[in-house]
Amino acid sequence: MTSFSACILKPRGPFHAGECEGMREGSGEFIHSDTLFSAICNCYLLLCGKAELERFLAAENAPNPPLVLSSAFPYWDGKFYFPMPRSFVPQTKETRRIRFIEQSAFDALLAGQVSEGELKRRSLPSGVVMTDDVPRVTVSRTGGSAQEEGGFYHVGLTYYKQGAALYFLMKLADDWRRKVSAAVRLMCDEGVGGYRTVGKGQFEQPVFTELVLNLNLGLNSQLLLSLYYPTEGEHAGLADGWYDLVQRKGYIFSPETRSLRRKAVSMFAEGSVFPGSERKGRLVDVTPEQGSQHSVYRNGLAFAIPCRGGSDA
Repeated sequence: MTSFSACILKPRGPFHAGECEGMREGSGEFIHSDTLFSAICNCYLLLCGKAELERFLAAENAPNPPLVLSSAFPYWDGKFYFPMPRSFVPQTKETRRIRFIEQSAFDALLAGQVSEGELKRRSLPSGVVMTDDVPRVTVSRTGGSAQEEGGFYHVGLTYYKQGAALYFLMKLADDWRRKVSAAVRLMCDEGVGGYRTVGKGQFEQPVFTELVLNLNLGLNSQLLLSLYYPTEGEHAGLADGWYDLVQRKGYIFSPETRSLRRKAVSMFAEGSVFPGSERKGRLVDVTPEQGSQHSVYRNGLAFAIPCRGGSDA
């Protein structure tokens, strides 16, 4: 049994977890770990000042970072839901569609002791998480009128059913706990994701708790519960894993710099499985070539747990 700090976030309304591209801005069903980390750092800056944030980021780049986050996954009916491991090979169309399974099934899956029928029964029910496209129009900042050419587009918003929430896990050093917890509380009011300035991505005050996972530390692979960007010494074995890649890009949001596009970077997605021992990852510098008043990072630190590799995951 392994215990982790957990934080439950109940949405006050919809949130936008996606990228601003073209005529449509899609939104994901959950919040990636790098988005959470950026929101926490923004609030850490507001509470503690620039010098303290720089000290925190320097510690995060050190061999033993004080904070490692998972992504924020669905929480429903008192149950924590986890992403399906990419190493699991489904046998039916119904099982291929499963995105999240409740903790009891997840523990059994990691131990190789669950049937596909049980996975279907314990998957996240439909209707708990919904996405919708909302039409919007670009307004000129100078004239205050709608721009005629290319001004109409759609924004994806994610809605959680009444009573549903998101949660994320933390590996958090005790001497940083007070300040990071305060930043998380402020983050709930400031918002997470896109369109925060119009009230999206706000949450009720967080509930901090503990989550115990039945982990077998002797298993031969590592399962990601966060995004992951490997260090130079962690490239071995990546090609032998079961993984998806996601491209992370978008705009800077901070008190000093906004409306500048960050450098794009590809990361390994949640649910990816790699053979071998623990993987740590690192922060990635995505500062634009010009215009930014400070360095900008993507959080590629790995929140990984042991699991089985191969189709018997």
